[in-house]
Amino acid sequence: MMNSFLFDSKFIIDGLPMELTPRQILGGNQCTYPSESIVDESLDPSVGIFELDENRLRDYLALVLKQSSRKLLFPFAGEYARTRVALALLDAIWTKGHFVLEDLFLSANWHWADKGVGSMAALYESVSSLADYATDLYLQIGESSINEGEPCIEVKVAVPESERALPSRLEGDADSWLIYVPFDTSEYKLGGSLLSQALGVVGGPAPKVEDTGYFGDCFEVVREFVEDGVAISGCTVGDGGLMAALDSMCRDGVGIDADISDICRAAGDTDPVRVLFSEIPGVLFQIRDSDFDYVDAELLLQDVLYFPLGHPRTVSSELKIISSRKTAIGNILEALMR
Repeated sequence: MMNSFLFDSKFIIDGLPMELTPRQILGGNQCTYPSESIVDESLDPSVGIFELDENRLRDYLALVLKQSSRKLLFPFAGEYARTRVALALLDAIWTKGHFVLEDLFLSANWHWADKGVGSMAALYESVSSLADYATDLYLQIGESSINEGEPCIEVKVAVPESERALPSRLEGDADSWLIYVPFDTSEYKLGGSLLSQALGVVGGPAPKVEDTGYFGDCFEVVREFVEDGVAISGCTVGDGGLMAALDSMCRDGVGIDADISDICRAAGDTDPVRVLFSEIPGVLFQIRDSDFDYVDAELLLQDVLYFPLGHPRTVSSELKIISSRKTAIGNILEALMR
């Protein structure tokens, strides 16, 4: 029962009294809160050094897939909360029915326990960040609750239908394209990720995940592709990053040679490990070759950045990652000289 009063408590964080209680932030009816305020201080991410080897991508993937879930680390409470909302919305994007982003509302359930210094500040930050992110997306928070347990947040989005509109694994069309769209403009960072969790490294920055205007633009155009049948398969890029999502789309007899060179160049990041395992919310979807020009035009019209990763391979279910440090002009010149 320890957590029953937390949403109705006053908080003093880093010496500053917070104006609203968590329940007031979430738009709920305020109950009587304890006479004593909760006093805590926020924690900053520690400095983390990642020893990364781009030749060990399969090893890193195996480590990530062994993780049961992404832990909520207190220095990344705000980023974690915003990401939970984003991923719940992206899971909803694949369902049947007609809706736009503003039609949706969400519910959020916190599990929490007092873990000492930083834990209560992290709770307040997670509530504030989730509410702000939802508000900026014009979403309503239908229900919110808090229960005893290991710190995490469960976010659910109500949609007209629960059935998927398309499969989550690749269709065996060798001419089709696999498209990657990150739904945020964050830099690729590994702090708080499943990979850092698997490697036992908790430091370093995490993707901010706060560009709600861009998220809305991405959601609108990809949702149209789903409703109109332009996307023939698709999956959410979330925990485990792009690498885990690519792996999940491969199936018996259908794999892909995924070229991430353009992503690295666009991000100004030469480290494929960081690009592949950073957990920026996004989507992967497959389209027919005949629809490529249409998809290109629609994404450009919405000013949405996207990356064609390649074609499915119908001779093997293997996922192969291609990453070239050559510039686009260098690749063209090399092709002309062959």
